[in-house]
Amino acid sequence: MEAGLFLAALLLSCTPIRTSPLSADACALQQIMKDKVSYTTGKAVSGCVSRSTVGKPQEVHVLQVKIEAQMGQFKLNVSSAGRTTPPERKMLFVIICDKTCLVTLHLEDLHPTFVSNNMVYGDARNVSSTFNNTSSELLVQQVKKHYRGITSFTELENPHHIHFRVGEDASSPEDCVVQPGFNAWRYLQTEFVVQEAKGCTSPGVKKREEVHILHLQQGPEETSSQPVEVKVNVVCPEAKPLQDLKILLILQSQPSVTWNIDTQRTVSIMASGKYWITTFPSRQLNESVLPDNKQGLISLARKRGFDDIASYTDIPSATHVTLELHRCEPEMKTSPPTPAQRPKAINIVEAFFRLSQPWKCTDDSIEIVVRKMALEDLNDYITDITLLDPRCRAEQNKTHFVLKKYLGDCHTKLESGNQARNKLILTLASSLEKVEVPFECELPQTLHLQLYRTQDFTWPSTPVLEVNKAAYLQVSFRTAIAQTLLEVEECSLQAAAEEPQQLLIQPVAPLSQAGTVEPTEATLGRELHRFSFVYSPAGGGPFPPCATLSCQVTWLFNGSTIGKTLEVTLQDTRPPPSSLGIEAVVGITFAAFLIGTLLTAALWCIYSHTRPVAKMQPVPTNAPASESSTPNHSIGSTQSTPCSTSSMA
Repeated sequence: MEAGLFLAALLLSCTPIRTSPLSADACALQQIMKDKVSYTTGKAVSGCVSRSTVGKPQEVHVLQVKIEAQMGQFKLNVSSAGRTTPPERKMLFVIICDKTCLVTLHLEDLHPTFVSNNMVYGDARNVSSTFNNTSSELLVQQVKKHYRGITSFTELENPHHIHFRVGEDASSPEDCVVQPGFNAWRYLQTEFVVQEAKGCTSPGVKKREEVHILHLQQGPEETSSQPVEVKVNVVCPEAKPLQDLKILLILQSQPSVTWNIDTQRTVSIMASGKYWITTFPSRQLNESVLPDNKQGLISLARKRGFDDIASYTDIPSATHVTLELHRCEPEMKTSPPTPAQRPKAINIVEAFFRLSQPWKCTDDSIEIVVRKMALEDLNDYITDITLLDPRCRAEQNKTHFVLKKYLGDCHTKLESGNQARNKLILTLASSLEKVEVPFECELPQTLHLQLYRTQDFTWPSTPVLEVNKAAYLQVSFRTAIAQTLLEVEECSLQAAAEEPQQLLIQPVAPLSQAGTVEPTEATLGRELHRFSFVYSPAGGGPFPPCATLSCQVTWLFNGSTIGKTLEVTLQDTRPPPSSLGIEAVVGITFAAFLIGTLLTAALWCIYSHTRPVAKMQPVPTNAPASESSTPNHSIGSTQSTPCSTSSMA
């Protein structure tokens, strides 16, 4: 391997030059996404140093950062390596961003104080900034007046990682006068990720041959005696990195710039200055005469037989450059048909879905809605839709395919903290071949409130709040940093006809029923705050059908407060008051029977003791002759009644 690296560079001049059928003008450079180009430099947009803090209580360093995106993120490594700084020396950093920034600190046995209008995370003391984002000169004057001195000022744009060495230099100027294009290499090195790395691929080129062109545009005054280190890595996170890859590296800068190439690959090299290969540090190779413009460098690459311009990068100034190439060995399976071999209809279907984009990402789900007759113009229709995981299948109604799945399922990949990637797998009635449409969507980076029925916060959430029953509320915010950014101050519920609001979390009170979960892969990159509550109507009376949940949240980095609301439907879980159980019915029936029996008995008793004694009237009878002849046979002989007494007289 080492011999191959050296011979590739040594014999490059013997490579035959051919005329490419494609001119440099045919190469339309476009932004590349799969590769990463980064560089480290000591040059800043502007800056200055001074000795005005020498002999004062503390060093004062100012970083003014400008960000193109809506929210920036960078790392700050603070050390005292190579500087003579007493251990007890106090240090203060003022960090001012023009937009919201997330700053992650790494401190090496140092304990500086940070004054910032941003989110600063690390083992350090943070103080909210009173300085406004203004011009460089005015900011320097404000800081100098407030702290009676300033050690350094540095203005940067879109940094990725800042390496800062504290310390003072008594030979620095008395006053800090801001200079554009300031070289801060004595105390600062900044790593940048190139956002505009571009490339172009010509039809029919060999996919295992590619060229990478670095145009380092630093002036002679910026050139140091140290060589520029160029590192080339071929990676494949999900599989095996591609082995059989032929790379041409063209390095163009001032002839006085020297290069040190660090790679484990066989790389052909053309450089404008002398260069070394790390594995052969004692063998210096001579420079090549290279064009000093983009079109000339592209033409040179093609004359060397490399039509695939994998990357062309302009770099203003650098001490280190890293090329991270994402190249994977192809899977061992039957290669898919080329676009020319595939049915034309399938290509049209792919193009249709890329344009229509029927997918949408929410805070915790992917939603897809596709009309069944979307392909009627092709005289075709869709019979099935899934994601990469075939178990994630769309449901059908009369007119549409509808799919809604949890963001953590279906082989969905989360990238950069705010992007979700998956594939739409379509089955068409006219073809046995499935159509794959890769897609990605942006995840919202806003505050969310979600209501759940169970304490394990099982997806999906619900818009229904059950009255007099435990409910579970989640406050979430998506972030790429695995640290807490928010603090929930107060949550309340406002029913439509109920005053005042019911507080669910008291302000400035310990959240005994709440829990905080830092951003992880399991939380889909979100910071979660969770707690439970029970809503009961005031006075136990009736309640309206709807209510509003609202929470007030404080940003920990600057103390500002924002609010979020969630409309919910109230639902009563109590049984209707008119319904009676079988036990109640039997009890009532038995009681009624017993009361009726006792009442009847009481009435009979009263009647039998209060009725009058009445004399009965005699009933005359004509006895037959046979009976009257018997002297002892009469009614009076058997019954003593008024009637019998009268007859005997």
